[in-house]
Amino acid sequence: MIKKSFLILIILLSFPAAIFGFGSKEKTASAGSKTLLRNMDKYEQQWKSNKITNYTQEIIYSRSNFPPEHITITVSNNIVNEWSTNSERRNFSEDFIGSLTVENIFKTAREALRYEPNSPFEFEISYNEKLGYITSFSRIPVGRNNINPPRGLNYRIEIISLEIIKGIL
Repeated sequence: MIKKSFLILIILLSFPAAIFGFGSKEKTASAGSKTLLRNMDKYEQQWKSNKITNYTQEIIYSRSNFPPEHITITVSNNIVNEWSTNSERRNFSEDFIGSLTVENIFKTAREALRYEPNSPFEFEISYNEKLGYITSFSRIPVGRNNINPPRGLNYRIEIISLEIIKGIL
């Protein structure tokens, strides 16, 4: 029963991103790390050209066998200044929360692609076509059913909404 409820929760939380993401999606299996990095450069430049430094975003963070976390962060001048989560644990480090800014998600994805070219993991990246930010980044085992990696090695960061905040100096 718990597994069924968990599956329903994942589907419901992913639904808005699937409908409203309007982005492109790439995998390392089909494009290769170098192609993904070139495309990431293009989208990152697009994000930077928009000069968005103040925003609120809702994120679903999933890793290994743990339940997904719904985290909301508010970013001012590219620094997280407020955050909340649905988690009962609520003991996330400042470094972890800071890693969820758009700029740091680009950095995380870039480092994973550069340093794990022959990894047993597959990387999936989706972008928001209009603003250029990463809407989802996944590091998952190739042949998901055959590999049971140690906890924490596979994860998914999904931005389900991003709202630009205007008027903050």
